Amino acid sequence: MRAASTRGLGMRLVLAFSLIAMLCAVAIAYYVTQARQQLGADYTALVTDVVRAQQDPAAMRMTLDSLIDRPDHIHLEQIHELLWRIPRRIEGIRLQLRRSELAPASYDALLDELTHVESRLPALEAAVDAAAEEGLDARGGEAILALGLDIEEGLAWAYSELNELLHRASAEQRQLMERLALAVAVLLLLLLVAIAAVMRMLFHLHRQRETMRLQSRTDDLTALGNRRWLREAAGEAFERRRRHGSPLSLMLLDLDHFKRINDAYGHPIGDAVLVDFARILERQVRRVDRVARMGGEEFAILMPDSDLAGAEALAERILRATRAMPLPGPAAEHRLTVSIGVVEAEEERSFDRLYSRADQLLYRAKADGRDRAVAGHAAPPPTGSGVAVHQDAGIAQHACEGDSRR
Repeated sequence: MRAASTRGLGMRLVLAFSLIAMLCAVAIAYYVTQARQQLGADYTALVTDVVRAQQDPAAMRMTLDSLIDRPDHIHLEQIHELLWRIPRRIEGIRLQLRRSELAPASYDALLDELTHVESRLPALEAAVDAAAEEGLDARGGEAILALGLDIEEGLAWAYSELNELLHRASAEQRQLMERLALAVAVLLLLLLVAIAAVMRMLFHLHRQRETMRLQSRTDDLTALGNRRWLREAAGEAFERRRRHGSPLSLMLLDLDHFKRINDAYGHPIGDAVLVDFARILERQVRRVDRVARMGGEEFAILMPDSDLAGAEALAERILRATRAMPLPGPAAEHRLTVSIGVVEAEEERSFDRLYSRADQLLYRAKADGRDRAVAGHAAPPPTGSGVAVHQDAGIAQHACEGDSRR
């Protein structure tokens, strides 16, 4: 269950990190998209106006060439229209430049040139008006051509330079946007790394806490639960018994003459015997049963949903399996037996009282010759008796067959 809890926490942390990573990816994509849209909005209108304005110098030159080749009022009207349109476009471009993010020093010279062009427009307009009223002679045509070419050259140069300036600024801003996007991506990546590190630390802390909790409730030698773990399991079992009225039994087991094995063959052999016996207990019990090592050679089995008859049947199986258990190494000729006390919970509401009853029966099994299970009720010894535990009507004794008493 603890392993499942750790896996569950790990899965939740992975899902949370995946969600955060997905949100970061969406944020980066949204930022890049919006930045590109804003970048386009910054210069689209201005570039469009400059491109349109670049048509004015070409129209001016074409109209002037046509006017010289074939002087008529049509071409004079076209020049009038250009003279009306050019200052408005210049003013529009001037306003957009001042509202843009471009440094004024980068376009001041171009605005000065456009201002100079504007100052020349009245002279050209006056010459065109005079030609319209008095007719266009050679001298008037040369004056109009000279003024027009001067204006055309000024506009063409200013608009050409301005167009190049805008494209350069757009490229620089795009590079800046890409760097900013990279910086945002790196920051979000660092954030993800930090979050991953925190999640990993939380997972390791949880696992360490579960490991320490498991170690505090687990016997180091046999990997069974210890007394503390069994007490907690008993608390849950008593609560379930209180709610549902289900039976609950407890079995205490103590290996017979185990000290002789340690003395004769050494503690490593004795430890191996304890480990093998723990495995026998695990193979004999049900999945719901709780097996614990209480200390030394004493073990306990808590049996939820098991009455006294079921617990006695389990005790018999354990007696037979223990007698048949081969001992390791030089102790192979030794035969191992176990004494067992078995009780079913009745009026008890605590583990300690149930344990005390089972312990009395275990003592009785030892006193009656070992290698047996005693199940039932234990009564307190009478005054003056030298025997720790006496029988009463509820005790059932199960002795091994043959000469097994020692």
